[in-house]
Amino acid sequence: MRPQSAVKFVLAAVFLSAVGLPTAFATGVAFVEEVSGHVVALLQGKPTLLGALDTLNHRKQLDLSPNSEVRVCHYQAGKIVSLKGPLRVTVSRDGVPVASGAKAAPATVGPCAAPVASTFQGGVVTRGVSEQPPVKDVPRKR
Repeated sequence: MRPQSAVKFVLAAVFLSAVGLPTAFATGVAFVEEVSGHVVALLQGKPTLLGALDTLNHRKQLDLSPNSEVRVCHYQAGKIVSLKGPLRVTVSRDGVPVASGAKAAPATVGPCAAPVASTFQGGVVTRGVSEQPPVKDVPRKR
């Protein structure tokens, strides 16, 4: 490969990564923290059951059946939003506005943040684990 071709290739790769990658990651505006009951997400007319840790894109419509509940972490608001059915909402970058005629508004439960990609590989992530005292060496039998 000639030096000019290599430079053009590198510049094209940098440009494409700068243009393509942010748009690929910027579409998610929230993620589902917890689901109980029957919650259907509609995007471009395709109904799918919603599950925990699903990513919600801009203008995704959620239909909650009676006695169902979903908790959503909205990135821009920085809050967990709790929704109880029956309800129809559209999640957007600006928040979670409730459709007209709804009986209940979304309730904010607590703070949250968008997930961050880790630079570390491997290991174990735990929550709520307290540090235990070190185990003493046991004498060996001979």
